[in-house]
Amino acid sequence: MNPIPSTPERPSLGAVLRAHRLAAGLSIEGLAERCGVSVRAISDIERDRVRRPQRRTLTVLCDVLDVPDDARRRLDEATSDRPAGCEPPAPPCHFTGRAAALRTLGDAARRPSGDRQQATVVVVTGPAGVGKTGLVARAAADLAPEFPDGCFFVDLRGMDDVPTPPGEALHLLLRALGVPERRIPAGLDERATAYRSVFCQRRALVVWDNAADEAQARPLLPGAGPGLVLVTSRRRLSGLDVARWLSLEPLPAEESTAMLRAIAAPDADADPTGWAELARHCGHMPLALRVTGQRLSDEPGLSVGELNRRFTGEQARLTVIDAGAAGIHTALSLSYRRLEADLRRTFRRLSLVPGPDFGPEPVAVVGDADVEEAERRLEALVESGLVAAVPADRYGLHDLVREFAADRMTAEEPATTGALRTTLLRWWLARTTAAGQHFEPGGPASLTEFPDRTAAAGWLDAERGNWFAALRSAAAEGLHGQVVDTVDALHWFSDSRVHLDVWPEVFRLSAGSAARLGDPRTEAVHLNYLSWAQAICQREYARSVATATRALERAVRAGDPAQQGWALLYAASGHTGLGEHAAALRHRQRAWVMLRRAADPEGLPQAMASLGSSLLALGRPAEALRVHERTRRLLRDPDHPIAAFARASTDALTCRRIGDDLAALGRWPECVAVRREAVSGLRATAMPAIEALALVELVEALRRTGATRSAPAYLARAIGLADDCDDPDLARRAGDLLAELSGAG
Repeated sequence: MNPIPSTPERPSLGAVLRAHRLAAGLSIEGLAERCGVSVRAISDIERDRVRRPQRRTLTVLCDVLDVPDDARRRLDEATSDRPAGCEPPAPPCHFTGRAAALRTLGDAARRPSGDRQQATVVVVTGPAGVGKTGLVARAAADLAPEFPDGCFFVDLRGMDDVPTPPGEALHLLLRALGVPERRIPAGLDERATAYRSVFCQRRALVVWDNAADEAQARPLLPGAGPGLVLVTSRRRLSGLDVARWLSLEPLPAEESTAMLRAIAAPDADADPTGWAELARHCGHMPLALRVTGQRLSDEPGLSVGELNRRFTGEQARLTVIDAGAAGIHTALSLSYRRLEADLRRTFRRLSLVPGPDFGPEPVAVVGDADVEEAERRLEALVESGLVAAVPADRYGLHDLVREFAADRMTAEEPATTGALRTTLLRWWLARTTAAGQHFEPGGPASLTEFPDRTAAAGWLDAERGNWFAALRSAAAEGLHGQVVDTVDALHWFSDSRVHLDVWPEVFRLSAGSAARLGDPRTEAVHLNYLSWAQAICQREYARSVATATRALERAVRAGDPAQQGWALLYAASGHTGLGEHAAALRHRQRAWVMLRRAADPEGLPQAMASLGSSLLALGRPAEALRVHERTRRLLRDPDHPIAAFARASTDALTCRRIGDDLAALGRWPECVAVRREAVSGLRATAMPAIEALALVELVEALRRTGATRSAPAYLARAIGLADDCDDPDLARRAGDLLAELSGAG
């Protein structure tokens, strides 16, 4: 801020107050204790960092210091003729974190002198409650020594019904910069010119806080000069021609928890997990953390555990946080009410989108708009600061903003909420089904919204959070037939995304829906899917066996030999995981009989291949090799009626099994050849998790032959795939092997 000049004729407020405190023989701490004013506030006044303290603050200080009437008049004179509203506020108490953001602002302030043809402007953006004003207040305090011509702050009141007109804001700043009233022009353009003329000569910092939009902020941008201008806004203000933008996100979990504890009870010894949970309930948003922390501080009987219980109860989080006071809800309401009617409607309906982020298509479904118009509205909501732009041309809502949108939806559209939610759920499931059908053995029965399997996979990957959440909601709302149909379509896709942790829950939902439909065959199908996920994804082998046993019972009741065979195969997988290889072999032999009887074109080679794996596990590699080679011949027989994708994927997996057999027999050159074939097939059928494992196995075979020139490239790909599939153990195995080979070389 601009220091108050101190002259023999007119001493500064801070100098006068300091002199009276010293004369009274008091330290700042002693004075603070007597008058109830904080140490920081007194220190800021004495250092002339606060030029116009509140009158009641000045009065109590004078009363405690027993300042005579004539001296009180001098204090009034020291603060007279100073425009209010241009002093930066004190940084928030318990300001926490934001090191990177403060470093960015510091770098902007200290840019090289040769780069000062244009004053630096930084636009600080972010949603309501994320701490934009607190950040710039902290930065202004930290950077004050860098700006000898002062630090100035003007609240533009961007969320008011009538924000501060830019001409009025310029008038305030020009007065603070020392321009006499009579020399301040009347017109906006002339005031903007005068501001740039004065500012270009000053090494000063100006904060334009809470800008409404570009139209308000544009006249406030500086021209040339060594100064720094910070603009804060909930809107992105992307139409401004400025140097840089700084977008604030919620605090990291650790900093969020530390801030909450500091505000609430710095000496409290509550369970750290309780504090972390409470910070999470606050969405790691500084405003919510401050409101919640202050409640804990002001209400001694309120505990962290009790607040967490309230958060997990029926009350909405915003209600628990604000507790009837102005807080997050009020801040968001200010942004919401400034939107046009169509944007308010679109915003509140975003609460119906089940996942964390989304594209414009589902917004069009519930927004009474086509996709192009939905995208336009979303971009406008991004500009407003209520919606976040997510990489890859997507959008998202912070948790607390989503709850606010849901609150507005319930309050303003109670009659349509349920119908719109069901419409959107049905849309998600129908589109997911259309994408999943591209992975079924015969492909989609008719044209879908997706031109090919690659496009379908891309959509399923991008929208996983949405279709997974939609399945949960649809099952809860009784849409059991559509849940079963959708998961049926996803079954083959799951083989290419084994590493995802969603499948046990997906198949648990579909098995539950199938049971409610009362069809034992359908229930057997989905219990079999669930057994697969429990064994392969969760490695819960005993549970997998129990689920497959239930599937077998339902399949017997339905008289379906194919599903009986699959149930036996999945039970065998569980037994294999438990190390019960003899039991697994018996189940696979029975499965082969049942699937042959059912003439199941996909199941029969699966049964043969897994039977061979049991033989290998029992120490019979030569027999295993004969079974696996017979399986491969069946898969490569053009007369065997199996769909192309099922043929290719099962062939690749069978090649990998043949490699294991040859390795057990010590036939390493043949093993290398077939493992290369397996890697190629797994890559072509897009099974990244298994491809990563096959690459490591290939390198292990290459090392046996001594031909390891290509091994580093294989291992590098394996590490990348393992990282993508969140398999740290495999990535570590590949990395250790790469280090061994490098050391040997």
